[in-house]
Amino acid sequence: MIARALPLLVLAFACSSAPSRPLSEEERVYRAKCTSCHRAYEPWDRTDWPAVLDKMQADKKTHLSAEERAQILTFLEGTPAPASR
Repeated sequence: MIARALPLLVLAFACSSAPSRPLSEEERVYRAKCTSCHRAYEPWDRTDWPAVLDKMQADKKTHLSAEERAQILTFLEGTPAPASR
C-alpha cells in the first residue's frame, strides 16, 4: 500500500503551485491575501494593479491595511516578466 502511495505523493508535491524559491515578504503577503479567493496572477499580466486593488477593496471583496496594499503593489509592479517571454 505504502509503495503504491509514495509515487503519487511525490508527484503531487512536484506539481504543487508553490514556488521553488524563497518568497519575498511582499510576495508572501500577496499570496496570503489574494490567492485565498482566486489563482495567483503573474505580476506582468496587467499594468493597472492599483485600479484592480481599488476595485477589489471598493467591492468589499478584500480588506487590506495600507501596509499590506503597499507590499502587494510593490510585488505586483516591481516583478519583471521572465526574459523568455
